[in-house]
Amino acid sequence: MGISDVSASLFHATAAASVQAKPAAAKAGATDGTAPAASSKTDKVDLSNLASALKGDALDLFKNLSADDRTSLGKLVSSGALSADELNDALSSALKSERKKAFWQSAKEDADAGGTAEGAARQQSMKTISDRMESTLESRYAAMDRPGMSPQDRLAALSKLSAEMKDMQDSWDQLAGIGMPMKAYTLKGGDERFFATSKEQAAGQKFSDLGFQSGTFNKVVSTLAKDFSQKYLTEEGTSEMKLGK
Repeated sequence: MGISDVSASLFHATAAASVQAKPAAAKAGATDGTAPAASSKTDKVDLSNLASALKGDALDLFKNLSADDRTSLGKLVSSGALSADELNDALSSALKSERKKAFWQSAKEDADAGGTAEGAARQQSMKTISDRMESTLESRYAAMDRPGMSPQDRLAALSKLSAEMKDMQDSWDQLAGIGMPMKAYTLKGGDERFFATSKEQAAGQKFSDLGFQSGTFNKVVSTLAKDFSQKYLTEEGTSEMKLGK
């Protein structure tokens, strides 16, 4: 073997060793960030396949979940506890249910705004007027029933009483907001953005029966639902109405 042959052999041996060393490091899972662990790659493929089976609300929710929650949901499907379609419906049901809660909570908070000091004072003023109306009616009718009062005097007293009662009623109505524009919250029955279908409800119940519990899952569902409901309220969920007059 000549010098050129020896050099060529050494070159091939060195190159082969170099090529074999790189896969070995990747397979072991380097800790310096140069190579991912093999199990991570497998999980990523599984969750990717699950995500591709989800759609609409369920997919939006799934994308916002933590890695741990996505993995836990993936295991429910891979174990056969739920099909991918059932998980899709269960996630949609959970999000829609929370949207309804968020919507009516906003309505309640708006109604409770009257529970301020100003609202309490208004309620007290309304009660004062109501009490005065009641006492005025009693005293005036008693006066008109007195013996010796002529029909003409009784008619005049009744006319005066009617005018006074109208003034007090108008004051009460103003305090109560009668005839004034008020915010009305509207949520149409059957709106599938808020109401789950029977199929989704059944999947949601099955999901619940499996005992899945996660605080981070619940927090994401709540946050997404509140954001959606606020957008809905701003764009189409409220209207003006007038009470009474």
